[in-house]
Amino acid sequence: MNALTIEVSGSYRDQGRQHGEALAPVIQEIMDEVLTKDTWDAAKVDSLLLSIEGNFRRSAPGVLEEIDGIAEGSGAAYEDILAYNALADIWMVHKFCSTAAWADTPDGIIIGKTNDIGRDHEKYHHPFRRRSGDGLAAVWATWPGTVWSNCFVNEAGLAHGGASLGMDIRNEAGIPSNCMYRVIMDQCETVEAMVELCGRVPVMHHPSHNVFADKTGALVATELTPEGARICQGPGATHVAVTNHFCAGPDEGKDNAELRLVENSRRRLANIERLSESLDHTVEGMQSLVRDHAASGQVCQHGNEDMWSSTAYVAIPSQRRFLMARGQPCEAEFLEVALRSAPTDSAASTI
Repeated sequence: MNALTIEVSGSYRDQGRQHGEALAPVIQEIMDEVLTKDTWDAAKVDSLLLSIEGNFRRSAPGVLEEIDGIAEGSGAAYEDILAYNALADIWMVHKFCSTAAWADTPDGIIIGKTNDIGRDHEKYHHPFRRRSGDGLAAVWATWPGTVWSNCFVNEAGLAHGGASLGMDIRNEAGIPSNCMYRVIMDQCETVEAMVELCGRVPVMHHPSHNVFADKTGALVATELTPEGARICQGPGATHVAVTNHFCAGPDEGKDNAELRLVENSRRRLANIERLSESLDHTVEGMQSLVRDHAASGQVCQHGNEDMWSSTAYVAIPSQRRFLMARGQPCEAEFLEVALRSAPTDSAASTI
């Protein structure tokens, strides 16, 4: 356990209020950095936010209640918290981060992930734990003030890590894609349930490459876009890896990132595949992967094409926990974020 983790419980609104009260100063600090209202097309933003509110009410009303609770607890305006949570779908389509997973380790499936959002951006990554209340019990990490998840493990053993993609499509019937991971974490126990949910609830704009694992041993990589979800690797794979370009398939080549970013993504993917062949498939091996500094395609990025790795995760879903290196992964110490001290049910021991 660690003192950094924020504990939340109760109704979604209660959880949001606890989150907002605990992290009010950093929430406001980050919003001041990312919500540059002087550049807004106010009419367009207002229209999109109205759509997002309605889509949440239909598909995930608890998430909207939690956003309202965060606003109340932090003292920020509700409209600003809502816009902040929709950031990637209205303005900033990020194209970074790496995720890999191995199924054949002594601890079952493990997932490794980096976040590459900027130098000295560790304040953007905070761990949370919910043992009771609305939604499945879980541990996760996200940006303070959001109902997102960068990495999660829930009580059923479903786990997630992901990376960003980019394409020029918007579905105004969808919810913000970063919020979708929390909806999955809250509602789904298996990869099958996740696929079903993503098939009926679209995301608005920001596409993503994701790795999911569950207690049945299912391991898949998915592409999630405003047009739907597609399994692009697995099931049945012993290892998967995703970066920031589309896999072979119907969306291959639709990346809207600069060529240098796509090439960086391809180099990272090739390097992760090499590392997955050469490293021991253990927790320590995955820690080495997310800290990698290969000459080509380094996973822990230091300004490569303006990308800096600011946090890394290694999730061990069979143990309902993940390890988090908050800061440059090659330098930061891994801390533990655990749902409980050790698995206590049969599902936890058989994942």
